[in-house]
Amino acid sequence: RGRLCSSLLVLDEPLTHLDSGGRDNVGKVLRKLIYNQSSSKARDGVGIGGLTVSTILIILQDLVAEELSESFDRVDEVVRSEGHSRVVIDE
Repeated sequence: RGRLCSSLLVLDEPLTHLDSGGRDNVGKVLRKLIYNQSSSKARDGVGIGGLTVSTILIILQDLVAEELSESFDRVDEVVRSEGHSRVVIDE
């Protein structure tokens, strides 16, 4: 098929029904996935499980994102207020 190789990983509600320890473990695994991209194997196109990921987009409905901020360089947030949505960029 097509030879598209995306470096974007999109996860929709990966933390649903997890306790704090489970959420922490997910953050560690995702951080390791990104961290390993700088290794020589990743530069050769081989990451964890054959994935090469440079960006992770996590979709959450609650404020658990605060727990993930320790696992990632930046956590941007979409905030809905008075019928309008805006993106709050983490700088």
